[in-house]
Amino acid sequence: MPYTRTLAELLETYACDAIAGEYYMPDDPEMPDFRVSAVLPDKRKDAWYPALVEDIRTHGLRVPIWIHDGEINDGCHRIAAAQDLGIEVLPCTDEAPDDPEGSAVVYSFATRAWTYHGWVPQRAD
Repeated sequence: MPYTRTLAELLETYACDAIAGEYYMPDDPEMPDFRVSAVLPDKRKDAWYPALVEDIRTHGLRVPIWIHDGEINDGCHRIAAAQDLGIEVLPCTDEAPDDPEGSAVVYSFATRAWTYHGWVPQRAD
């Protein structure tokens, strides 16, 4: 069920995300800061980021930020765009996205393993 969080709250939340191939691990002191505020500069580097900002400017934030076990699992690009556009309250959900292209794989901190949500990737033969 969708709910809202403020941008300030989301910026201080940890992102289950990657920077240069490294994933946030809560018990690894060698890992960089993976609060959302720290990963946003990396998200803004993607070539398609300006198109996302323009889409959100035109249509609003249509896809909620996915929060799983207190971590942002999908939505850091949208959070960056919301910050750039001055959006202070964002829609969020605890439910996995239906779109397999959105967030297909999620890291479980409990099991320290990747799991698929709602689909199984097809092997390219």
